[in-house]
Order: sequence, then C-alpha cells, then structure tokens
Amino acid sequence: MKNAINYYYNLNPEKIVQKNNEYKFIYDESFYTLIDITDNYKNLNELYNISVELNNKGIYTHQFIFNIKNNIETYINDKIYVLLKSYGEMNQLITLEDIVKFSNMTNFKYNSKIKKNNWYYLWMEKMDYFEYQISQLSKKFPILTESFNYFEGIVETGISILSLEKNDDSVFSVCHNRICKKNTLFDLYNPLNFIIDVRVRDVSEFIKETVPINEVNDILETYLNNNALTNLEYKLFFVRFLYPTFYFDMYEKIINNQIEESEIISCLDNINNYENLIKLVYEKINSISILPEIEWIKKM
Repeated sequence: MKNAINYYYNLNPEKIVQKNNEYKFIYDESFYTLIDITDNYKNLNELYNISVELNNKGIYTHQFIFNIKNNIETYINDKIYVLLKSYGEMNQLITLEDIVKFSNMTNFKYNSKIKKNNWYYLWMEKMDYFEYQISQLSKKFPILTESFNYFEGIVETGISILSLEKNDDSVFSVCHNRICKKNTLFDLYNPLNFIIDVRVRDVSEFIKETVPINEVNDILETYLNNNALTNLEYKLFFVRFLYPTFYFDMYEKIINNQIEESEIISCLDNINNYENLIKLVYEKINSISILPEIEWIKKM
C-alpha cells in the first residue's frame, strides 16, 4: 500500500497503520486516512460538494485529496479507495454536545440528492420489504418471525404520525447514516458518513442509544428547551426516537448472515427499558409541544 500511496498521491509516508478497511499515516505533519469504499461507492461527488460548501462557510470537515489523475476515487488491487486529510487523529469519542453543535452549525438550505428526510416513504418501503423477507424466511429465523410484528407495530405508529405532517423542504442539517456511542470525532467530521436530514435526527438517535434512562429527563430538558426547535422538529425528534433502530439494524445483519439470530435476544430483553424511554420522551415533549394522542403509550 505504501507504493500505491506514493504513486497515486505523491506522498511517501514512513509508517502506515492498517485497521479494518482504513490505512492511516502522517506525512509532513498532516494526518491522512485511505479508506476502502468498495462496498459503499456512491454519491462521492455530492459528498465532496457538501464538504467543500461547509469548509467555505468555516465549518470543519475532513478534506478529500485528489489523486494524480485528478479523481476522488482511486482503484488499487480491484478495490476503490478515497484519501482524506484530517486536522488530527481525532480518536476521542463523540459527546452529545459535539453532535448538537455540528447539527446546529450545518443547519441551512441544501440542494442535494442525498436528502433522507422523507421518512414516511422510506419506512413504508422498508417495512413492506421486511414483511416479504419474513414471509419467505420464517422457518429459518423463528425468533425474528416471532418478534417482528411487535417492532413493526411501533414503526407503524411513527408512520401514522408522519402521515399527518406536511413534508418540509426548507432547512436541513448535515447528519449521519448512523451515529452511536462508539463513534469518534473522526467519524463525526468524515464526509463519507454524511447525509442531509433534519437536525434532530442524530441527536435523537444518540440519546436513544447512549443516555441511561435515569439521565434522559435532564438531558431532554436541556436539549429541547435550548435549541429553538419548531413544532415539526419536536414531532420528528419523537418519531425518530420511537423508531427501533437497534432492532432493525440487527435484523438486517441476521438476514444477511453477518451475525447469529440468537444475538437479537439482547434486543428483546431490552423491551421494557425501551418502552419506558418512549413513554418518558413522549410525556416530556408533550409538555413542551403537542404530539398526537397515542393510546398504547399512555396506557403503559
């Protein structure tokens, strides 16, 4: 890989550290990461344009480095790579404050092909596809088959709320496909992770995954009261919180034979805690804004 980096980028690092699909090195006091994007090769030009737009506004993201052919992507040994230049290693784990700051800084109008804000249609399509999968694979995955209807019903509640709202195409933020407690600052500012969506997306997902239930009330109080959310954003925050990301992410890995079906049991063991979180968030947001009445939550 050292020879390839030297040839394609005219860089000659002394030491390269490989971790999974990434090659990290320092050259001339700058930090670089060569990333294998073969399995996720799409929207590169869009991602590049977004990163340039943010950088021009004084908002930091890692920089794409073009190769000697003036291309973003580089083909090495039948794989596709992108080279990023970063301010530092940025190995620190992200905090909620980091996410809120980035979401608010990047909150403006975007003309982008990678908007993911139409959750209503995205979730409808996803549930239809999952239903078909379960009907075909029920014998192979009995635990998924038994648990699927419960989590599908929760998503249907979210879809029902979304159906009552007019899709707002005015202002968005730079968000991420997934944001989790294992992510670092490098992940937060990595343009390969970017999507365009409403600013509450990342915050809701992060709180849902990382904040202990005994701390959620105070965290919500601080965030919801200090970020000038619109009535629509309050609803979208709740709907995003409602969506059982933890279950369906694991569901897809099981269906794709990446993990054993038995691993979904940890999600099922967490249902009571999840329901308590939903009720707490529902009540908190309802005390500030107005959410539709959801009988099954009120009865919990």
